[in-house]
Amino acid sequence: MVSESEARSKWRRLFGTGRISPKTLQDAKQIVRELHPESPLRSRLSGELEEIRSLHSPRRKK
Repeated sequence: MVSESEARSKWRRLFGTGRISPKTLQDAKQIVRELHPESPLRSRLSGELEEIRSLHSPRRKK
C-alpha cells in the first residue's frame, strides 16, 4: 500500500510528460491497485485512468 500523497506524486510523474503508452497505462493501473480499496483517491484515479484509456485507444473505422 502507498499513501495518497505518494500515489499523487507517482501519477503526476507518470503523466507529466504527456506521452501515453501501453506501459504508462499499465503503470497507472498499478498505482491505483496500490491504494487502499476505500481510498477516495483510488476511485478518482480509476475514473481518470478509464477516461485516458478511452481517449488513447485505437479508433475503429466504420
